[in-house]
Amino acid sequence: MRQQPWMPDAPPPPRGVPDDFSRATAVMPAGRALVVLAVAWLLLLMGRSGAILDAAYGLPLLPGTEELIALAEAWHAAMEALGIPALTQGLRAILSWGRA
Repeated sequence: MRQQPWMPDAPPPPRGVPDDFSRATAVMPAGRALVVLAVAWLLLLMGRSGAILDAAYGLPLLPGTEELIALAEAWHAAMEALGIPALTQGLRAILSWGRA
């Protein structure tokens, strides 16, 4: 049974293999992790622009709703100009090919 390195009677880790709590453990700096998350979020927003527009049309009429709808329409139009919705629709068709 393998024990955790912080346990008093744990065997020492193998040579050349850092434990999870040493400075030698490979970690991603927070700034770089935030950039990766921001890029992933942007890609999701790009691929789901049609769904975002549909959701905006379904919002209740409150102050600021018209601005959100206009923003969603502009975002979807920009993504259509880049061909992103057609690309994601083609990807979905390829990935769902053969499903009943």
